[in-house]
Amino acid sequence: MIKKIISGGQPGVEIAALDAAIRLDIPHAGWCYKDRKIDGGILAKKYNVKEIDNPSYFQRLEKNIVDSEGTVVLSYGQLVIGSRAVREIAEKNDKPYLNVNLSKHPLDHAIALTRKWMTKHEISAIYFTGTKTGGGLSPNVYDEVIQVIEGICGVAREQFLGFEEQDKDTSM
Repeated sequence: MIKKIISGGQPGVEIAALDAAIRLDIPHAGWCYKDRKIDGGILAKKYNVKEIDNPSYFQRLEKNIVDSEGTVVLSYGQLVIGSRAVREIAEKNDKPYLNVNLSKHPLDHAIALTRKWMTKHEISAIYFTGTKTGGGLSPNVYDEVIQVIEGICGVAREQFLGFEEQDKDTSM
């Protein structure tokens, strides 16, 4: 269902989305700040993101939004200034936008909401952004984002149901 993940690699939702893409062998791309700067460090070269010349937060957001077919904000609690900016930029560029408040929705519901939204808007290239690591909002945001993306792709359900690759004929 997801054919491409877009992300800028900031700690929290964005880096988790890139790691999920690598884990699931989904192409990924995005825009990060010049010199690959992220909050608290430098984004590793293993991530296929480009540096933006303009250091503006809003320029980086807009490039990631425009390069996707739709934007999913995974957040905890009310939208903060950055998340509101994402919504405004998505609306300005006529791109579908979805905010999933993970403090209100269990992961399986977040997965179902996102899948339904993707189907409705025929989206396969998604920009994932949202809550950053820290701030006490969710110590597990990284793991939860990976679980959401795996769920969207059907990985968790297949593992839960016990589907495994088999070399033998199972048609009998």
